[in-house]
Parts: sequence; structure tokens; C-alpha cells
Amino acid sequence: MNATDRFLMNHVDMNPPELIIWLNDAATLQEAHPRISAEKDHWVPGAQQFREHKETISREWEKAGSLNVTWTKELEAATAAALEDVNINANYLVLRAKHAKDESWLHNNGYNWREKSKKSYDRTVSMVALSLRLKNGPEIGEVTAAWGKDSGAGSYQLQFCKGIPQGEESFVDQGFYKRIRAVVGNLERACWYYFRVRSIGNNMTSPWSEAVGIIVT
Repeated sequence: MNATDRFLMNHVDMNPPELIIWLNDAATLQEAHPRISAEKDHWVPGAQQFREHKETISREWEKAGSLNVTWTKELEAATAAALEDVNINANYLVLRAKHAKDESWLHNNGYNWREKSKKSYDRTVSMVALSLRLKNGPEIGEVTAAWGKDSGAGSYQLQFCKGIPQGEESFVDQGFYKRIRAVVGNLERACWYYFRVRSIGNNMTSPWSEAVGIIVT
């Protein structure tokens, strides 16, 4: 499995202004991503390199404009360097997700998912919200979430927020799971976190579970 299997790797088709915007947005998302920001290996290009490429491409794009040309060798080289780091970054995220069996690496990172035929399930997901249970551990700063099985689900979407939820916008994706249990790490101790989960399958989703809170120890 590689990045092109999961992501729409259309960056080579972007013109410089489009690529500049994408690099900036991806850098912001990856800096805020709970997995990527804390656990990505240092040798892998990431937010810092994306921002550096953005600045270089912007500078060379302005120079090309002042010369009234579309491309220069310097702009071409800057774009090629950015695309190489984007491909390394994307393939690394796919490999980490596969190795850790944690698809949260693949979401909210700047990449768009490749459209593919969705697996059909014989049963529809339940219209009754799942029951979510939380407990601290197994390690310090971790919470184990578990929920009931939905026979119509192809996966489960787990979200959380730090502090008391103030609305739908308070929750962010923590991950998508095939199993009915997940360990969430890198949480701030002595803080309230609220979690919710729902089933996904057959082009439909179940209602969100009731938001369940826990103080992380």
C-alpha cells in the first residue's frame, strides 16, 4: 500500500499559487494533528519543510512574474523539491497508519482521500446510538475507549474534545477503527476530555453516542 492508494496525489497538477495554498494548509493541519505533531519521525518532511517550500515557491513565483514568464528553472526546481517532500510525507503517513493499525494518521492532515467504490454491507447500521465506556490507562496520560458492536458497521468514528463541549464544532476526529476498542494517548493529565463514537457503513452513519467525559490521570 502506498499514498496513491489512499490519497488523491494531484499536487503535480497544481499551479504554483495552488501548491502554495496547499502547503500552508497542510502544514497547519499537521502541526495541530495529535499523532503527526507528537509522534512523526524527525527525518520525515513535515510542517516545517512545507512552510519552507511555500516561501521558496512564493519567492520564485514572484520573480517569474517580474520577468513576465510562467516558469523559470529556479521555480521548477523549487516545485520539484516540494513535491518530493510531499510524496515522502504522504507515504510515511500511510505506512504509520498501517503499522499502528490506526487510521487517525490519515485524517485531517491536508490530503484528500481518493474516491473508490465503497464496500457494501448486507445490513444497515443501527439507528440506536452506541454505548461508549471510558477508563484511564493502560499508561499515564492515556484513555481506553470501548463501545458496543454494530453488525452493520464497516468502521467506527471516534471523536473527542478537551473540556466541556460547546457544540458540534468542539469535537475533532480522533480516529476511524475497525475494532470496538481504542487507546487514546498524549492527553493532558488532570483535564476533562469528552468522547463520542458512531458507526459507519453502507453509505450511512448511526447517531452519535452520548458524549462521555473523563478526567485523565
